Amino acid sequence: MRINAKLWVGVGLCVAMGQTGMAMAQDHHAGHGAAVPAAAEGGEGGELGAFDNLSEDQQLQGSLGLIRGHLSVGRELYNAGRGGDAIPHFLHPAEEIYDGARPVLDTRKAGFEAELDALVALARAKAPVADVVKALETVEKAIAKAEATIAAADRAKPAFLTPVIATLLRTAASEYAAAVEDGVITSPIEYQDGRGFYAIAKVYLHRLAASAATSDPSGNAAKAMDKLAPVWATLQPPKGKVTPPGEVSAMVSNVELALSRLR
Repeated sequence: MRINAKLWVGVGLCVAMGQTGMAMAQDHHAGHGAAVPAAAEGGEGGELGAFDNLSEDQQLQGSLGLIRGHLSVGRELYNAGRGGDAIPHFLHPAEEIYDGARPVLDTRKAGFEAELDALVALARAKAPVADVVKALETVEKAIAKAEATIAAADRAKPAFLTPVIATLLRTAASEYAAAVEDGVITSPIEYQDGRGFYAIAKVYLHRLAASAATSDPSGNAAKAMDKLAPVWATLQPPKGKVTPPGEVSAMVSNVELALSRLR
């Protein structure tokens, strides 16, 4: 049995969007002004404080995106029979991110630490894929419950979601840069982290399809996003020379520029 990729498709991407765009998003969500504590540090690329300048709801959305990104790549690895490689990615949400979001999750009665711990325990025990499938589904239901504490209308608005997407992409690019040494990938885990964050950024962008239909009829944001796909084309890092991190950052900047035009 293979873990259902559709589960994660249904979940729901190096320059800042610009102070004006960020301020617009923050002002729009002043009702949730108290900041979520920064997400815990993520590897050499660094996830610590990635969403610090955003509203509480946006920070929660971003933290859930990071968790989903880690679990997404963990799913891929477990699916591919690489359970040992999957364990760090199942561990990262609890070790690197969850504690930062805990106060807000607890306040909203939407915590899911026990579900994450159960998933990790199964992976460490080399459980059958079917058991890991069930655990992942349980975690995703809990994540969806946490996400539902954010107004559904806001979650579909560019002013709310584009800064989250941009930050996910910048974090993905940071992880990628940390994975590259002398032009080659030397840290598979950080490369894979970036792959997961990019995947969730794409899912979040898809949520803005209705807005993009009018404000971006040519699909420039989606096209710019798709240009990043070859960077993380494979689950396992490519051999030999890879796209320089500077080029990846430039591509992320192009996505952010396109995102800034969504209304």
